[in-house]
Amino acid sequence: MSQTRAEADDAALRCVLIRNDAAVIVAAEGATVEVLGWQPDELVGCASTSFIHPEDQPSAVAAWFDMVGEPRSTRTWRGRYRSSDGRWQWVEATNTNRLDDPDDPTVVSSIVRVTTHEVGIEEELRRRKQLLSRLSDALPVGLFQIDLDGNITFSNDRLHAIIESPPAATVTAQFAGVLDDDHELFEAALTAVLSDQMVDDVEVRLRRPSDDDEAIPRVCMVSLRSLTDDSGFVTGAIGCLSDVTDRARLRRELELRANIDGLTGCLNRSATLELLELLLRARADTLDGLAVIYVDLDDFKSVNDRYGHAAGDTVLVAAVHRMQSVLRHDDRVGRLGGDEFLVVCPNVVSESAAVELSRRVHASQQGTVRVEGTDIEVHATVGLTWTDGTTTADDLVAHADRAMYTSKAERKPKLTPAR
Repeated sequence: MSQTRAEADDAALRCVLIRNDAAVIVAAEGATVEVLGWQPDELVGCASTSFIHPEDQPSAVAAWFDMVGEPRSTRTWRGRYRSSDGRWQWVEATNTNRLDDPDDPTVVSSIVRVTTHEVGIEEELRRRKQLLSRLSDALPVGLFQIDLDGNITFSNDRLHAIIESPPAATVTAQFAGVLDDDHELFEAALTAVLSDQMVDDVEVRLRRPSDDDEAIPRVCMVSLRSLTDDSGFVTGAIGCLSDVTDRARLRRELELRANIDGLTGCLNRSATLELLELLLRARADTLDGLAVIYVDLDDFKSVNDRYGHAAGDTVLVAAVHRMQSVLRHDDRVGRLGGDEFLVVCPNVVSESAAVELSRRVHASQQGTVRVEGTDIEVHATVGLTWTDGTTTADDLVAHADRAMYTSKAERKPKLTPAR
């Protein structure tokens, strides 16, 4: 599109604004009326931003600070200025930093009107930027863009709503809430994407801005893609962040159900054996002793036969509660099935300490359980094994089981060492 004569005349008109280091106009020269629509004395003493369109003020402020940070530098900015009649017109300002001049420290701004063709391009770019911004804010996910130095060049409103944090200048500051346990994983993801690798579904937890240290963290899924220039070199990355806290909570609940006995609330068989294997691997480094107590409720079948299965369930729940009441903080009760339980006790320093634990468990199971007004007599037999050496989970359970059957025959608690 070619320039009209009127546009060429507008481009030839120029005004000059002299501003101090606070961007306040201290002098106005040239065609101020023709270019800006103001008399010079109407401009002097006013802050430049008071004439700039609100949508263009962020870019104007950014250009100003970029320019004043480098003495004798020149920066060009384009945006909308308000005329005295209230209309907005596009102008281009060339700002030169002379603040280092000891006699006259100022910024000199040479301003011309922008042609209709140029305005059309600027308006189209502005509309596209606004469309992308509005679109990103409408998405149910958080979006952010970073450059190679980790500076955040864009973020949408949804991101800040999810992470409950206001906009920050750098990705490090923006995601300062990532928990320490997940920090290395998040940093590795950023390093990978800036090395032109795709990053998908990295789960990180973020602490919430609360005074409560026990507040449940927010769980987020992060995916990242590299941004490249025309030559294929990485210039930054764009990230997508989703809030998956509810999904993670459901997953934990399902995992918990898979590990917990539904009736008694203690560990189920598979979780008990898994815990035993884990403790055996861990104690290879600590050299602490490990005790396993096998508990079998005596004549439990007769309870079910005489009082019904509901009463039997009540007895099983009571048995677990009584065991837990005499155990230490780190000891765990697991239900192997039916009326058989396995108590796993880590960090037991000696056989005598293990025997004392088993006696407490045995004593807790002797007495009555009241069910719907009836006192049901309950007793249990326990078998104990203890090791401070190398063995397997299967061997430990077998030793404890054997000790339990020996105890049942001899009617007293029995210890079977597992070396």
